[in-house]
Amino acid sequence: MMEPRIRAVVFREGDWWIIHFLEYDLATAVRRLEEAATEVKRFLMVQIAASLECGITPFQGFSPAPRKYWRMFEAAETRMDTVQLKLPPGLESGPEPRIDTRIAA
Repeated sequence: MMEPRIRAVVFREGDWWIIHFLEYDLATAVRRLEEAATEVKRFLMVQIAASLECGITPFQGFSPAPRKYWRMFEAAETRMDTVQLKLPPGLESGPEPRIDTRIAA
């Protein structure tokens, strides 16, 4: 079953803002920091929908991110608003996760 909390660290790499999820070693990227919150929701919804469509538990088989990203998250002082992921009808797979995202500058 999905964890009730998903943490992500956001950091700049060249022209991109990388969003790296910690509980599951997954990442996505956006060009502008203002797009990060929307991308977090979109990315997780796609992952959950794809898993459920294949008949597997969301995030099954993904390992946690390398320790480097956990340290970046812990050291980050800037937090984005915590978001509760609202899954559309038919995609519910247990408690909806709360997403805690921090910006590592």
